[in-house]
Amino acid sequence: MDLHQNRVEQANLITTINAKQIVVNDKPYAQSLIMTKDSLIEISINSVTDLTAEHITQLLASNPEIVILGSGENHEFPAVELLNPIALKNIGFEVMNNQSAARTYNILIAEERKAACLLLI
Repeated sequence: MDLHQNRVEQANLITTINAKQIVVNDKPYAQSLIMTKDSLIEISINSVTDLTAEHITQLLASNPEIVILGSGENHEFPAVELLNPIALKNIGFEVMNNQSAARTYNILIAEERKAACLLLI
């Protein structure tokens, strides 16, 4: 079996993530992020309880087929009321810790899927 390196040109890919920073394309960010393949928005929230309808609107702006929420070090689900816009558009939604969210997001982008990701620091 031949193995080939998968290269996604001009895409926002997560290089590293830990409790204090997210590194995207080798550039560190010390704030939470909303990201897609083509966009990156720094946001000033630190917890799932700080999520607002505006954050959900920002996640949906790119018309993703799946939304990933990296809830930090621990798996924490947001208020169900916030998720109505996602459900009404039949968009997939997953909540996981940041490490899992980063890996999943990178795989989806490499597969050229339309994913949006919110990572909380």
